[in-house]
Amino acid sequence: MFQNRYLFIFSFFVGILFSQPKFSIGMDVGYYKPGMSVSSENQLPQASGFSADILPGYSMFYQFFPGARVGFSHSFSIHIDQTKSGTPFSRILSYRMFILETFFLARERLEWNFSLAPTWNKGSIHLDAKENFTEWDTFLTGFNDTQGPISVISSDQMTTYWFGFASFIGLRYYIRSWCAIDIKTGFMNNYYDNKNWKFQGKKVVGPEMTISGEPIVTVKVIFGW
Repeated sequence: MFQNRYLFIFSFFVGILFSQPKFSIGMDVGYYKPGMSVSSENQLPQASGFSADILPGYSMFYQFFPGARVGFSHSFSIHIDQTKSGTPFSRILSYRMFILETFFLARERLEWNFSLAPTWNKGSIHLDAKENFTEWDTFLTGFNDTQGPISVISSDQMTTYWFGFASFIGLRYYIRSWCAIDIKTGFMNNYYDNKNWKFQGKKVVGPEMTISGEPIVTVKVIFGW
């Protein structure tokens, strides 16, 4: 009887030690191919490579049920350059996903997972327009904005928000019980409208971007406890 009790206690703690962690964090990198509008009329510089296609970020998950997790993921698209007239420029697109994920173990260390995620995203464009009265006016006019002359002598930014939806299928390999590599592929649907940007409390027109139905691949390094 005592032997059975000790065996149960030993099995219980061994199960905790080698089971999948309840909490996990990840360092992420994604790849997608958005369409960014660049023309002779607007001041946007051409993005390429890392600035155009790469999405660094992080994620956090909690396993609330056997075979199910909830999580949050935040990825960024960052472009730092100069406008065509030479003003320092930065553009950041932030993709924030609220994830419900189900999974099952295909083998001892190999997991298939499926994710659905509503998203709440943000775009910002910052110009360091110090001592230049006309730079913001020139920049916004390039997107066919009709707000009229805008004279700003300081750095400022325009912002926008939009909803979206994402879905993924993934494969995770557990190197250790507390460390894994996770590869996902799927789509992001973004309901972006270039007429919903705001600058100094007023609606303005921003760049046209083709980011609806975007295929995306992500690689995560997961650490859990």
